[in-house]
Amino acid sequence: MEPEDLELLYTIENDTVLWDIGSSCTPYSRYALKKFISQQPQDIYQCGELRLVICLKGENKAIGLVDLINFTPLDRRAEVGIALLKSARGKGHGKAALGCIERFSTEVLRMHQLYAYISAENNPESNRLFQSSGYQRIALLPEWHFYHGTYEDILLYQKILSKT
Repeated sequence: MEPEDLELLYTIENDTVLWDIGSSCTPYSRYALKKFISQQPQDIYQCGELRLVICLKGENKAIGLVDLINFTPLDRRAEVGIALLKSARGKGHGKAALGCIERFSTEVLRMHQLYAYISAENNPESNRLFQSSGYQRIALLPEWHFYHGTYEDILLYQKILSKT
């Protein structure tokens, strides 16, 4: 992330609709996010996560974020997450970004697999995205996430990137 990504990060981190999907439930100030950007390590081996900005090809326009978190070098796996600006959703950008992070994970990080946790009932777009991208649904976690006053089931998706 670059300092000029501050407004994108501010918009995504403070989108209350996305709070229900993830684990955040408090707003972030521009100051806190500015500090986060300036202190963010660029090495996934150093902090176990990597956040990259999704840009439209040829336009240099930021439209979202893709994260690798909970990276475990020994097992060569990480959790993947995508967050797009509302105006960029439903246009194939998430699928393109997922393909890019898979190639990066395989070719650069030599990862074996990626996985994602997705709401079974309340995030049909992400379910379709991961299914259509070759991820296998490998588990159902009953009542895993508190969502709008009730517990919801979460699906665990996995994609094996390499056979070695």
